[in-house]
Amino acid sequence: MLAFIHRMTLPLLVLAGWGAAQAAPDPVAVYQFANSLSSSVAGAPALQVVDPLGRGGFAIDVVNGNPTVVYNFGGDNFPTTSQGGLTLDVSSILAGHADQYSVEIVFKFNDNDGRWRRIIDVQNRQSDNGFYVDPGNRLNIYPVSSGNAFSTGVYHDVFLVNDQGKATYYLDNGAATVSNTAVMNIDASGRMNFFLDNVVAGGQGEYASGSVALIRIYDSALSAPPPPIPEPATWALLIGGLGALTARARRRAS
Repeated sequence: MLAFIHRMTLPLLVLAGWGAAQAAPDPVAVYQFANSLSSSVAGAPALQVVDPLGRGGFAIDVVNGNPTVVYNFGGDNFPTTSQGGLTLDVSSILAGHADQYSVEIVFKFNDNDGRWRRIIDVQNRQSDNGFYVDPGNRLNIYPVSSGNAFSTGVYHDVFLVNDQGKATYYLDNGAATVSNTAVMNIDASGRMNFFLDNVVAGGQGEYASGSVALIRIYDSALSAPPPPIPEPATWALLIGGLGALTARARRRAS
């Protein structure tokens, strides 16, 4: 049993950006989806669910070859108010840093391969501009530039750095793509939306369902993907998650 726990715990560290050598500052919020939307960093707000069709929820999925508790998000492209994802008021944790922050997401998209799919919106869903996977299945700061290839149905570690007039992003700790743009500066709403597309203006319906295993946020522009942080996911936690999910499934069936 101990040997199995050791083998399982090591790859979980990969979720947080294994292999980065720099000493990063502490994140201001960390969401690890262990049957909770709360941050493991004290004082940070909890993520809020956007789930108009009731398709979201926690589940056990295989991430980097290991059973992991994730949050599944789902919905329909149209109407845009039927999309499901997550939203966060970052005004308290990024006070004074709306144009200078870093965010890491470990997630996968399940569908709409070869189409535009929103990753992060910072314009309160009022603009088509933002961070996407594009129709060429590459990361893309629209309307500026595209970067590394992204595979549908596979968990990826995506890291975005916004530094005033420059946005830099990485896929699975690969080479950086740099865009000279202020598109990712957070607007006056102070809100960061994950996986939700704009509800007004052009280019609506650029959405896909998927699963997310980790989000962590920094109130500074890091120079490289951060090193790993200890994950709370253990054998006992996963057993607890499986038990809770089984109990919910039984209640639905009864």
